[in-house]
Amino acid sequence: MNINKNLPNMSSTITKWFLNITFQEVIRTLDGADWEESLGQIYNTRGVVQPPRDEDLKIYPMGCWAWQWLMVHCLPNVQLKPNQYIKYDGVTYKVMSKKDWSKYGYVRYMLLEAFEADRL
Repeated sequence: MNINKNLPNMSSTITKWFLNITFQEVIRTLDGADWEESLGQIYNTRGVVQPPRDEDLKIYPMGCWAWQWLMVHCLPNVQLKPNQYIKYDGVTYKVMSKKDWSKYGYVRYMLLEAFEADRL
């Protein structure tokens, strides 16, 4: 539903490009001095996963540019939060940002591969 009548609702156009995608929540708990990870909720949705454009990465510190980033456009039925860990395609990622464009039919997330140093 488009609640802003001045802007076009692109949901019918953008969703034609969408494919089935699945994320799974990674739950981190502190057990003494160690972090333990377990898998939580599964999110099934439709969307597009792609590498971000170079221009998108320029807002991050230069050292981060070489890391594995993903940009996800998906249906608003998935409500991930920044700093949340998820698995996608067998790899753990940290949700770095969320842009809620649900009035246009989608939500955009920026994901960063969670390296061992980040997950500890």
